[in-house]
Amino acid sequence: MRIASLSPAATEILFRMDLGGDIVCVDQFSNFPDEAKAIPRVKDHQKISPDELRTHNPEVVLTETVVQEKLSHLLKSEGFGVIHKDPRTIQQIIETIRQYGSLFACEDRAEGLVLSIQQGINAVKKRAALLPSKPKVYVEEWHQPPMASGNWVPELVRLSGGTPFPIRDGELSREVSLEEVSAFDPDLLVISWCGAGSLADKTLLEKRPGWDALRVVRENRIRVIDDSLLNRPGPRLVDGAQRLYSWMFELLH
Repeated sequence: MRIASLSPAATEILFRMDLGGDIVCVDQFSNFPDEAKAIPRVKDHQKISPDELRTHNPEVVLTETVVQEKLSHLLKSEGFGVIHKDPRTIQQIIETIRQYGSLFACEDRAEGLVLSIQQGINAVKKRAALLPSKPKVYVEEWHQPPMASGNWVPELVRLSGGTPFPIRDGELSREVSLEEVSAFDPDLLVISWCGAGSLADKTLLEKRPGWDALRVVRENRIRVIDDSLLNRPGPRLVDGAQRLYSWMFELLH
């Protein structure tokens, strides 16, 4: 089947299920694994041109998350066979993988990937259970305005041994005020700014008016993570959880 994978997470999932060879084009952010970089790209993650997409003649188009919801409606209206997924919890991510397995007739490979993710998460949870306390962790998805990471991230923080900033599991990321973050008084601040990879400049946060007064900033407990390890609803969330756990372990020892 000729697949247009317009979601970086979907691209990673397809490669993990040995379907990379069926992908005829990807969006501009599909950069993992390295093999994905060689696949033709279509411009603009949210406003992909139907005409440009049509040149690749896909049989099915994959879009994901609320960010691409309008795009999915547009492409459907243009006659494309679109599968849109919007997982917001770890369990919903797992169900998305299973649904892809069913769609592309590779249920066994999908179940193998699900098992790998579950085993990875359980391994982190077992180590995290041995931590002497549960540090308060604020994860930030966007810089201006400041937005706390929602969706599956609070779950990841919790299973990695921490106490997440107060956002309900599955709730979309939302704008926060300095007062909210100050009241939470995090022990660890993780920058996971969308699109910045691991190159986010933490001084931009430190220079915000009033943020330098936060204990976590004064004590230099700011860490930068490659946002693809936390922001993409795919297999590498296990790597993101491992990174969070390692920082909390470091903090407590």
